[in-house]
Amino acid sequence: MTKTRPPRFQRKNHGTSHSYTLDGQLVPGVTTICGILDKPALVTWAARETAAYADDNWARLSEMRSADRIAALEKARFQTNRKATTKGSRIHSMAEQLAHGREVSVPAEIRPQVEAVARFLDQWEWETVVTESPVANTSYRYAGTADAVLHNDRFGNVLLDWKTGKGIYDEVALQLSAYKHCDLRLEEQTTIGPRGGKKTTWTETTVPDIDQCMVAHVHEESIELHPVETGDDIYATFLYLNELYNTWVKRTSWKFRDAPEFAPTIGDPIWPETEAPE
Repeated sequence: MTKTRPPRFQRKNHGTSHSYTLDGQLVPGVTTICGILDKPALVTWAARETAAYADDNWARLSEMRSADRIAALEKARFQTNRKATTKGSRIHSMAEQLAHGREVSVPAEIRPQVEAVARFLDQWEWETVVTESPVANTSYRYAGTADAVLHNDRFGNVLLDWKTGKGIYDEVALQLSAYKHCDLRLEEQTTIGPRGGKKTTWTETTVPDIDQCMVAHVHEESIELHPVETGDDIYATFLYLNELYNTWVKRTSWKFRDAPEFAPTIGDPIWPETEAPE
């Protein structure tokens, strides 16, 4: 009996997170690689969210033990971010279903944004090529999940990223450039069993040709479409980050302590009576 060879590229879900393997080895995701960039605005945001939480909950916090109060303040910014992330994920999910022409039941709290997505798809006459597609670059060994590739007569195939936050940041150019240069994609196939059960399998295929990269910035009741520059210089910058991740982050980050690349540069302390290191 011939065994089916598993795909060389796989995406594995772990609760609310996920990881990618290529040829059986863990490879970094595009957002993880871009995450090594310094983001000073996040420091200001974290301070503002913590201060706002303290101001809103002053009476309750003042009655807590010091250790509990500190713990609550440390977690405050994550609670705010979790709410925004959850809302954004719900809008993404609705956008994917609408892109495939499916009817959706929209909760009231995200109805304005989802209706804006529906208008956006109709007004620009988008045709869906693929959505939520895991992609990998087999030469530089990274992976990610692209939001969508949409097509219309004006732009051709557009690699589109949905953004639901307050702003759009330049690192999205690095992200989209990385996706555009991937050469392997997973395509989801669902089969229905005789008893109605669903079985999902992933097959490997090629990445569609990309003519342009864009961001759809979802506002409360409208969507702004932004072209994104993803030329060779942008991709070269991403590859620098990828190299930095593989040669420095993996060498020094404690989470890679069991990996062969882990090799901290700081040795144990020595004292006058300590034998000279070899």
